[in-house]
Amino acid sequence: MVKTKQIVVVFLLILMVYSCSEDKDNTQEVVEPDARSFFMGFTAFPYDYSVDALTETLENVIADSDIFLNHLDYGVPWNEVMNDLPFPVEVQNTINVAKNSKSSSTKIILTTTPTDQSRNNLAKYWNNAGSHQSLPAFWEGRSFNDPIVVSTFIKYCKRLIDEVNPDYFGYGIETNATFRKDDPDFAQFLNLVEAVYTALKADYPNLPIFLSLQDQAFDTPKTELLEMSEMLVAHSDYVAMSSYPFLYYENLTRDANPDLFADNWLEDFRNLDTSKPFAVSETGFSADDLIIDNLGVNAKSTEDWQKGYVEKLMNHLNTLDAEFAIWFVYRDYDLLYENTPSPPDILKVWRDNGLLDGEGNQRPAYQLWKQWLQLPKN
Repeated sequence: MVKTKQIVVVFLLILMVYSCSEDKDNTQEVVEPDARSFFMGFTAFPYDYSVDALTETLENVIADSDIFLNHLDYGVPWNEVMNDLPFPVEVQNTINVAKNSKSSSTKIILTTTPTDQSRNNLAKYWNNAGSHQSLPAFWEGRSFNDPIVVSTFIKYCKRLIDEVNPDYFGYGIETNATFRKDDPDFAQFLNLVEAVYTALKADYPNLPIFLSLQDQAFDTPKTELLEMSEMLVAHSDYVAMSSYPFLYYENLTRDANPDLFADNWLEDFRNLDTSKPFAVSETGFSADDLIIDNLGVNAKSTEDWQKGYVEKLMNHLNTLDAEFAIWFVYRDYDLLYENTPSPPDILKVWRDNGLLDGEGNQRPAYQLWKQWLQLPKN
């Protein structure tokens, strides 16, 4: 899903630096697993604009996971990278957060992307003025496969890897989200990812390097989405998916009942290349009704349905022998939403995805998450 949620994350990361099917039989027998194939983790998206909220969130997600996602979707410091200059202070501070989140007991995923939040244009400028700033004149109008864009983004990825030393590195986020197969920009984007992937694998042969994909896209037929995804997976060590199935793109008023979509809803994507590991780089499920009048969204949901999704997700991932799964968000961000001036409607989408509600109370899905986390990992 194309997101604007990162507009608030940058500010919060800086604070941290300065502070440190419908008729399905529901009575069928459930086979309890004795192990899990995948790491389980979160992003540390906080529930309010405060150092305490961020610190508490970080402590909790570390306690309740064995992998951690650092999501650097803020743009690219194009000028500094091209000219081999130090990163802007804000950029360096955010990278330091990622470095400081490493521990011997928690795996680290680091992701960045050459696209802006529309997912089909060149990433904006990231500097001391903040994330997603207008591109300097030198970069305006450059295509994805412009040799300067390609070489600079490769240098940027290498600097991130060298500084953070992650366990997994994603160099493109939701890369099939808004392109169409016949778009000239998609062909140029494929040129870029092929060059970046080839260069990174040459220098970091043992580091898992991947692109993430969406399992849904507006205005793109499923067959076309799969065709583009297969072309992208050729330049990725993993088939890594972003999936938020509580919101069904073909019917934005469908109930978010997990019985309404297939138990194997990710299998078509997994089968794009069965020789590569499978992972879920982003997922979540609303525990409350999602109503966004301006976007035509009216999807009913409940805490029990959220728990049902967690059960469905975990079993599906075990069936697919997945490598990791990342949940967004840990706790409902009601306070953050209420304290955001003129919050965009899209910010409502993930507000009630927390395994904890807005008051910090554990939901049934949280207890189920903990049960899976306690299983030995194969």
